Amino acid sequence: MTTTQTAAELLLLLAVTWQAALTLADCRTIARRYPGGRAYCLGRGWTAPAELAVRRRLALNVLTGAAALAATTGLRWAVPGPASTAAYGIGCGLLLALVLIERRHSGCRFTTVCVAELTTALGLLALPGPGPVAAGLLASFCAAQLYLVAGIRKLRSAHFITGGVLIDNLAYNAVQAAAGNRDFPAWPSLGALSAMLTRPSLRRLCRAAALATATTEVTLGLAALGLLPAPAALTLAVLVHGAFLLISPRRIVPFSMASLGLLLLATTHPLLPT
Repeated sequence: MTTTQTAAELLLLLAVTWQAALTLADCRTIARRYPGGRAYCLGRGWTAPAELAVRRRLALNVLTGAAALAATTGLRWAVPGPASTAAYGIGCGLLLALVLIERRHSGCRFTTVCVAELTTALGLLALPGPGPVAAGLLASFCAAQLYLVAGIRKLRSAHFITGGVLIDNLAYNAVQAAAGNRDFPAWPSLGALSAMLTRPSLRRLCRAAALATATTEVTLGLAALGLLPAPAALTLAVLVHGAFLLISPRRIVPFSMASLGLLLLATTHPLLPT
């Protein structure tokens, strides 16, 4: 077990636990603040008490799976051998099944897919012989696909590359924060945003940020294939995911952790080693 593999496992556990905790917090907020446990969520429609109960139960199941994986991971560290390795593989399989079941009720589809890919790759570490190599190759493929597709789609989107998407997000986040939604940063205020939107400098700044984001994601995709040194790739990934936190400090954390875990594991056995 290498330090890189251990770090990827910890990132997976943190991502899964954080996401489940967010779901439980959402359920508690809806049950307490909205009559009859019904609340409207953009893109998902109205919730119902029965759906709320299902989401809560699935989140608790995922937390149980994460705890089981943490226990088998600790056992594998403390008592290396075929039995602990097999238990670790079973823990990965259990968590993967629970995550895929939870996906049907989750609004975080990209996060779920990323978590599932990382869980599968880590589960390959339990295979004898070429298991670690297979884990690195799968992580390399998944991470490269994740970043390359995201970056290329952004480069091909006129609305994104001209800064329009970032301006839209800025306005949406400011309105949400002003309405009391703590998922978004409380800056800029609506008054400050109104003044900013009249200045050409905002459009130029957002256009530069959009271009930097798209090119960085393409670069990370190439790095996941092994075309950049691992330290440079990981430093760039930490910087870009840190910048993503400015958009949604709470909600984007599980996705960032799972993405970094995939990239970390990809550096062990990339598809195109230099």
